Amino acid sequence: MKVARKVQFKTNEICVGDQINVKLHGFGRFTATAQKVTDKGILFLFDEVVARHPMNESNINKGGFDGSDMKRWLNEVVLRAFPDKLRNKVTEITLPTYGEVFGHDDFYENFEPDNDEQFEMMKRRGNRVCDFEDDWCWWWLRNATKESVSSAYFAYVGSLGNTTCDAASVSCGVRPEFWLVR
Repeated sequence: MKVARKVQFKTNEICVGDQINVKLHGFGRFTATAQKVTDKGILFLFDEVVARHPMNESNINKGGFDGSDMKRWLNEVVLRAFPDKLRNKVTEITLPTYGEVFGHDDFYENFEPDNDEQFEMMKRRGNRVCDFEDDWCWWWLRNATKESVSSAYFAYVGSLGNTTCDAASVSCGVRPEFWLVR
């Protein structure tokens, strides 16, 4: 396992596995680890759950993540909690996809598709296990279940780093990912 290197905020020097500290006003202090570095920017994933929130207030998944209350909340509340210096460099805030966390295994067939490769660090189950307020926590993924499975569920990561799904109206852990411009 690669030991994470905490770095100052210099995007041209950040590599996969490096961590930055992020103080989210009203939420607390967190670390986020670089999962992908491209010409587009750097994709960070928070190392822990930052809050609990339902995917939708009502128990539906119509419109998927893009039509969800969660997406709106991430952009209107969580993004605004970033320090100004960092927020001005964030081009997108979202949740990870099933593919980024688990790859495309047999259970993936239950969800709306994504074309994402599994993050190298997510291949280790321990990196999928998260805490929220010092207690193991399950956390949302972006993929809604297919209509043939359920019209109310989204994928999530269980407290033991496993994959499953639950009703959109359940208040579950939020472990955002965000893109920073280089």
